[in-house]
Parts: sequence; structure tokens; C-alpha cells
Amino acid sequence: MLLKRMIFLIPALLLMFASTANAHGPVRGKMTATVTIDAPAEKIWDVIKDYDNMSWLPLIKETKATKGNKKGSIRVLTLKDGGTITEELKAYKADKMSYKYKITDMSSVKTIKHSGKDEEIPVLPVENYAATISVSEKGGKSEVKWVATYYRAYVNNNPPEELNEAAADKAVTAVLTSGLTSLLQKFDSKGKESAVKFKMKR
Repeated sequence: MLLKRMIFLIPALLLMFASTANAHGPVRGKMTATVTIDAPAEKIWDVIKDYDNMSWLPLIKETKATKGNKKGSIRVLTLKDGGTITEELKAYKADKMSYKYKITDMSSVKTIKHSGKDEEIPVLPVENYAATISVSEKGGKSEVKWVATYYRAYVNNNPPEELNEAAADKAVTAVLTSGLTSLLQKFDSKGKESAVKFKMKR
């Protein structure tokens, strides 16, 4: 009798767990993307070191920054599709070929109805996004590392699919893949997207 009860109880518990998991609030994600490039680190850093120059990222049409590479500098990225992302420079370490920035504002691509309310869909469906990009020597070559931490854009439970973790992960993956592949191809014309490696923690 006890065994029969357990058999019926287990599916019920699994269903309850699944429902709870789908209903939870936002969980911080940490995505690390790396690419190895056969070129001196200084030459790669020279391409990405200027906070007011994101021309190496294909998604960007124009970059304007208030204070260049100084901490607190605010840059506005204008995307090729017309959207904008505003970011603040949180740290800049030229000696370590690294800088950190945080998104402070974004334009929206559309508005949807969810749970009886209007919800804005930002150009990057994330919240509290910060990232660090760095270059270092590794085994006679160079490694570019881009680490992004963020939450999904919808802060309440039961997010719409446009603002859930999957949407956030997909968008961030696309940005990091595009940027690192573009950087790789500046030094290796045959470089492929598959050279970019990812680690995800949530």
C-alpha cells in the first residue's frame, strides 16, 4: 500500500516543483564567452580599448561617450535597427586590458499585453546588466573574455516569453557571439562563430 502511495505521490510532487520553477522570480545569470585569437594581446586590445568606439561590434551603428575611457563615462550605442542602449563605464584598467560597464537605459522595440498590463520589450530583454571585457595572453596566443551578468527583463513571476530567462539568454548570446566573432575575423578571415565558447551559470 505504501509503495502504491509513493508511486502516485511522486508525479504530483514533480508537477508541483515544475509549477513552482515556472513561477519563480528572476534569477541572476552569469554568461562567460571566450575566444582564442592567434595575435598579440596588445593588438587585439588596441581594437576594443576605446570605450567610445564600438565599431568592432556589427550590431552598432554609432557610439557616443561623454568622458572617453574615464570612469563614469556615459556612452549611447545606436543600433543599426535604430534602437539605443545607454551604458556607464564602471571601471577601466588599461594595464590589465580590461573594462567594465553597466546598462542604465534602453529603448523599446514594442509593447505587449501581459496579465492585463502593458509591458515594454527593450532592445535587450534584460535587467541589471553589467559586463566586463578583457584580453590576456594565453599559450602564445590571446584570449578575449566577455563576462555578462544580468536578470531577465520581467521582474515579477510568470514572465511572458519575450521577457523570460530564455529570451534574455538568447539575446545576450547573440551579442557576445557577434562581437567576438567579428573580433576574431579581424585577425583571421576564416574565423567562425563556433570558435566562441560559452559557460552559463544561474
